[in-house]
Amino acid sequence: MSSATDALFPFCERKTEHEGKDGNYVHREVHYGSFARSVPLPEGVKAEDVKATYGNGVLELAIPLPASLVPKKVPIAVEPHTNGQEQSGATK
Repeated sequence: MSSATDALFPFCERKTEHEGKDGNYVHREVHYGSFARSVPLPEGVKAEDVKATYGNGVLELAIPLPASLVPKKVPIAVEPHTNGQEQSGATK
């Protein structure tokens, strides 16, 4: 895998060969395939922070979110009930 400043470029080649003999005949099969992709990185992500693992035919990319894209928690202030009526959904 290679990277540029704003994208990752995973690529792979696969080649398998099989040879069999049956009496006076010999047969050979060769399978070959390759692929290449371009994965754009979100703004603020550094290519060196990306983790890549490969297993069972699956390439997994773990791309950490920059601090500017992480959802922020906003506290909600709950005011006390003052008019003597029960709040809906309240339990006793």
